[in-house]
Amino acid sequence: LDGLTMPQYFGGFPEVLNAFEVYGGRVDLEKIIGYALRLDVSVAKRLGWVLERQGVALKKLAPLVEARTKSFHKLNPSGPATGPCNRRWMVRENLGGKGTA
Repeated sequence: LDGLTMPQYFGGFPEVLNAFEVYGGRVDLEKIIGYALRLDVSVAKRLGWVLERQGVALKKLAPLVEARTKSFHKLNPSGPATGPCNRRWMVRENLGGKGTA
């Protein structure tokens, strides 16, 4: 979750996405979702986006979907404020072609 908050300290957002791809199957979903909801809504939304991308069922991600926010948050917090907006997760997909494969 720290990587979703400050990816610059973890090698950048593509590295954070890679870590979730490599270790995501070992994550206790209930625990990480609970932690994310206690942090910040932007972290919760980023986590939901990442987990959905990994194939986690939306039913399991419902607490993250339901987290309230009025504005779009940058998916990569250290990236530019450009890119398409994802309404489900209320994130601006500002990956610029990196980390999307």
